[in-house]
Amino acid sequence: MLVFVQVLVIAALAPLLQGAMKQLRARLQGRPGPNPIQPYRDLAKLWSKEALLPDGTSIVTLCAPGLAFGVALTFAAVLPLTAQAVPVIDVVALAFLLALGRFALSLAALDTRNAFTGMAASREMTFATLVEPTLLLALLGGAILGHGTALESLLGVAFGPASMLAFAAFFLVMLLETARIPLDNQETHYELTMMHEGLTLEYSGWQLALVGLGSYVRQLSFFVLAAMLLLPGGGMLVWIAVIIGLAVAIALVETLFAKLRLFEVPQVLTTAFILAATSVALRIFGAAA
Repeated sequence: MLVFVQVLVIAALAPLLQGAMKQLRARLQGRPGPNPIQPYRDLAKLWSKEALLPDGTSIVTLCAPGLAFGVALTFAAVLPLTAQAVPVIDVVALAFLLALGRFALSLAALDTRNAFTGMAASREMTFATLVEPTLLLALLGGAILGHGTALESLLGVAFGPASMLAFAAFFLVMLLETARIPLDNQETHYELTMMHEGLTLEYSGWQLALVGLGSYVRQLSFFVLAAMLLLPGGGMLVWIAVIIGLAVAIALVETLFAKLRLFEVPQVLTTAFILAATSVALRIFGAAA
């Protein structure tokens, strides 16, 4: 029952986080910005429309939005937000779970036989070769080695140098996973730079709403996991404060930095990988408490 409530709350608040960050970014840039509840209106509008797909697509394209949405809900469900959380997944399985959602949308993008979606899928899978091992090492660096790799191990670790490096690496990964500037831009369909947005160009109606809601849930789940990495011993109220701080920090990053060129993104991800690997090394050699 607690897991159901957890997923319901995260799914309900995820569009609000997206809308609040959009308005905050606009205010920082001197624009009024959209209403924070605009994502709810967009999802309701899309859900009421018919979904159309290109001719010749297979069942892969039809099933991919539901699979991606299911992965996002599973991500929200396995977060150990309460002391009564059941250890049902570890950090390795979580990395594979997120890879499954990425694979489903990328395969569907190739199935549409659109040049732009195919290009976006190629970029997505290319950068995934750096993102997924970095994510895994960052979570391992934030856990207590020798006490298992379950997500619950994040809650029992004392904050130290290894945790700081793991959080820094995770933050860089989160910028790409949530399509944030300077690594990506979720508000454009410019074919020369788009990645995540390019995967959904051929979707419309309720299918696009399903993909959109899944991306919002996934984004908030990443924020929650980042808060647990930063302050593992904090409670729910502390994590909420950290999530708000992360939203403000990312809005500032998107305002102060320009979109990086595509070939510069792997350099940032390589830096994140080095930080994550260093955090694991600190855990192994006992340099952190």
